[in-house]
Amino acid sequence: MIDQNLCQDSFGDSTGMGHETTQLSFMKSHFLFLLTILYPLAIEAQADKVMGEIEDAFEEYQSAFKKTQQGIYYIDQAFEQSTISDIQYEASSAESEMSSARTKAGYAEDEADDAESEASNIDCDDVEDFAADAEDYFYEAKRALSNAESELSSASYEEDPDYLADYLNNAKSYANDALSKLNEAVDELNAAVKSLQNCAGGSIDSEGSSISCDAFQDFILDHGYRKGSVGNYTLDSDWLTEVAAYDYDYKIYVVAKIKVKNSYSSRSYIFCDIPSSKWSNFKNGGYGERETYGERFHDNIMEYVCNCE
Repeated sequence: MIDQNLCQDSFGDSTGMGHETTQLSFMKSHFLFLLTILYPLAIEAQADKVMGEIEDAFEEYQSAFKKTQQGIYYIDQAFEQSTISDIQYEASSAESEMSSARTKAGYAEDEADDAESEASNIDCDDVEDFAADAEDYFYEAKRALSNAESELSSASYEEDPDYLADYLNNAKSYANDALSKLNEAVDELNAAVKSLQNCAGGSIDSEGSSISCDAFQDFILDHGYRKGSVGNYTLDSDWLTEVAAYDYDYKIYVVAKIKVKNSYSSRSYIFCDIPSSKWSNFKNGGYGERETYGERFHDNIMEYVCNCE
């Protein structure tokens, strides 16, 4: 058995996959959130092409990342084996995964290059720069994976335990470097998505137009400041169960939970750009205001339904 201490494990667990899997999950969630919120706002046809290339690059990134993780897992497994032949077998398995990861990183590089070209066609200079940087990082990841593959190829035929350990350690170091470069590439893709929204002339406006109501509501809940609410007991309403107000970008948004007819459940609706006086009238009542919250909701909030889909 090769001494495990010879392997410099930068992941902190036996497989090397726990931390990076969590990081991939976060990256994916963050990236998909950006697509959900910003993609509908990039209204020009050519901007749509840029976004498509970026999304394709991200999909290839995911595959390359997972393949690299699996290769690292096989390297760690090699250190657990007691015979040279078993170590060589695990090294060969790792080599296969690194080869697949290298191919996927190359595809991601190509997609980023296409995004760069499409961005150039619509004069989105920042998007073009971010896509170019992503392309460079994908190339560096591909090169690191190629080096890892070469080390593992040597390990799969090596008989000397010390040389085997060196090859495996070198391969894992290159693989870790590839993961780092892949993550830097996806950071640039995220930046390109944000920049494309600005370049294409889209923005999240005060009424949430050109965006799904669910996505816009999630955005306000995540990024707005909750300034007040009225709960079910206080509302004492046959149809309202909760009404909450949020500040975002100096505007007030109201999220109301309204009972579903013939059901015990409620559904949330968002209302946009509410004047502060209207929110105050609903919440506090006052001179000339009707008595119940339901009536005041109709008088002060209902007409401000968002122009979302």
